[in-house]
Amino acid sequence: MRFVRAALIALVLTACTGREATVTSGGAVFDISADVLAARSDTLVDIGSVRAGEVVRYDARLRNTGTEPLVIKNISTSCGCTQVEYEKQPIDPDGEGVFSFRFDSRGMWGVQMKLIEIYTSASARPYKVMVQAEVTEN
Repeated sequence: MRFVRAALIALVLTACTGREATVTSGGAVFDISADVLAARSDTLVDIGSVRAGEVVRYDARLRNTGTEPLVIKNISTSCGCTQVEYEKQPIDPDGEGVFSFRFDSRGMWGVQMKLIEIYTSASARPYKVMVQAEVTEN
């Protein structure tokens, strides 16, 4: 019985670790204000080449270049492979807030384009971040 339990635990641990590796990149600051959104200014984030099965975390900052506190109302993504994290409290004028996303490349190959839309109190129009990656074989 102990052998079966130990073998089952080893199997689960092996299956969970698989080929997934997390790579962190980023450092960008995205300026958001009513003026930026009115100009339809979108941002392209090219995370470069990613091996199939890797999960890439991209850390950035959202900077409020407006004159009023900026509230992030909602963030949507075009694919379940892209998960977003952000600070929920308002960002003061000239202040910054943490923003990051994770791109999971499992089951993908070739050039991938994923859209992140950030809805704020500055405008009804979302701030768009287009994420590009080239998923390669091992």
